[in-house]
Amino acid sequence: MVEGPGATRNGRKAQVLIGKVVSSSAPLYNPCHAPLVGCTLIEAFSVGKEVFMIFNDDTEDDVSSSETVMRLHFGMNGSFRTRKVANLEQQPPPSSTPHWKQNDLRLYFEDGNNPGNYTVAEAWDTTVNYPVSASSARDKFTNSSSRDVCSVLFNAQNVFTSLRQSGSRLNISDALLNQEIFPGVGNIIKIESLHRSKIDPRRMVNSITDIELRRLIRNARQYSMDWLQTGRAGTKLVYNQTVCGTCKGMTIKMQKIGGSSAADGNSSSNSISRVTFWCTSCQPFDPTSQGNSSGTISSTTAGSQGTILGRNPTLSNRTQPQCPQHGLRATKLSRVRKEGDNTLRIFFTCKMKSCQYFHWADGPFPSCQCEKKAVLRISKTEKSGGRWFLCCAGGGRGNNNNGCGHFTWATDDHLAPLSTLLTPLL
Repeated sequence: MVEGPGATRNGRKAQVLIGKVVSSSAPLYNPCHAPLVGCTLIEAFSVGKEVFMIFNDDTEDDVSSSETVMRLHFGMNGSFRTRKVANLEQQPPPSSTPHWKQNDLRLYFEDGNNPGNYTVAEAWDTTVNYPVSASSARDKFTNSSSRDVCSVLFNAQNVFTSLRQSGSRLNISDALLNQEIFPGVGNIIKIESLHRSKIDPRRMVNSITDIELRRLIRNARQYSMDWLQTGRAGTKLVYNQTVCGTCKGMTIKMQKIGGSSAADGNSSSNSISRVTFWCTSCQPFDPTSQGNSSGTISSTTAGSQGTILGRNPTLSNRTQPQCPQHGLRATKLSRVRKEGDNTLRIFFTCKMKSCQYFHWADGPFPSCQCEKKAVLRISKTEKSGGRWFLCCAGGGRGNNNNGCGHFTWATDDHLAPLSTLLTPLL
């Protein structure tokens, strides 16, 4: 998921287009955007995980009717960029074009001060809503900026009040991800800020003390601003890890949390079950060890014991395939994402882009009844979250059936060759 820091950076990219006019001579990628031709971009800003671009049509006399808005939401893997071109036929370098993504937006802007020069705005794997009300976009900015985790107008007290008033009956994981309460916070920010604040992600907001809640808000803000400044998420102490980066113990649990965690048992309209990681040592189930006697846990996860992530230390001592040119440190484990006969299979490859090393990593795996290699997946349920299993590839992503139905829990013999390269979200 593209979180607040990424959306904020994309909003800043869009701001370089302010004052430029959508070209009437350039090719129009989406006919639905035809009304934008000849319009000038007058505003661009981000709110949480969204970017709004406000255009003005100078041919309209009525200011209110001359403004039109485009909304961008980047979902899980969306991206946005601007690039300058000297002519309309100039194409981007092949290496800079994410060929595996769906192009959803391409607009050419003319620079009035430099005729013949264009700036292209492009977005991939992005939800583009057009037209959107200008007043609603501005109202959202006005009402949410003080709680936006990456905003220069951020006010920690406003977030604290919103969590206490609007999120008091929610699970803290749901409350943090609620974009009406804390815009811009995504799953990584949620997980890492909860860990740094030593709060179990299954607790209810109304069980968290004021001191804990203020510390949580402060950690979420700090992690987000560091991410915004560098362009990369900070150190992940528990997210997608098997060993806690704080206590160094194999004490990390993983499961889906949220979606129906209100104190009254009803699902929040803004909540969704998300994979969550936490350390059972640093974020104890019973917070009394941290000096807090109010450790109420969400009823939907209270009875869950989950599975501790991590593998038998002896497994890492076994022989593992590695890049013959660059060695074990440059070797990584990947999964086939392209649809086809090998979808979801895992393989060893090299981190060096110029290296052609490739080796299937599923040699010890059995074949299913479809006569294909079973694929390795990880459980995200309450009872067995974090435990690896082998299943038919026919029951993979976007598939509501289970293929031939093959299922077996992975054993040490299956996992041994993968060693420490195996991560939960592979």
